[in-house]
Amino acid sequence: MSPSPLPPLSELATLLLGTVRGKPTGMHGVTRLTTGDADRQLRLACQELMRAGPVDLDDTTRFDGCVARPGKIVDFHLKVSGIDASRDDTRDFMATAKPILERGICRNPDVPVLGKLGIRLRYHYAAGQKPLVLLDIPPEQCRGK
Repeated sequence: MSPSPLPPLSELATLLLGTVRGKPTGMHGVTRLTTGDADRQLRLACQELMRAGPVDLDDTTRFDGCVARPGKIVDFHLKVSGIDASRDDTRDFMATAKPILERGICRNPDVPVLGKLGIRLRYHYAAGQKPLVLLDIPPEQCRGK
């Protein structure tokens, strides 16, 4: 399955989606966070992504959108298909994969810059209605990595 085509997005919405896709955007859109109300800008970018989505990231993972919370927190919602979240081996695998996934997020050069601006990124992975794993990337986590 190829990724779904997206309507044109603002630079900040593209930047946020890039942190989910693992693709740097060259930090376009960051100025929206440094001038004015960052919480409002994040909220508008998430609303834009909710209207544009869902977005297939790969054969098993779908980005369902994000919600910006006060305090510069962005909650990303991702659905994983083809696995049973109630199985012990699935939970064990996700626990093992968590640090690997977190390192991958930190490798995107956009993420540490967002951290310097005080933005916390939280990636909620679920299978159906069952939560799989939460990757919580506080502002200081990706510094120096």
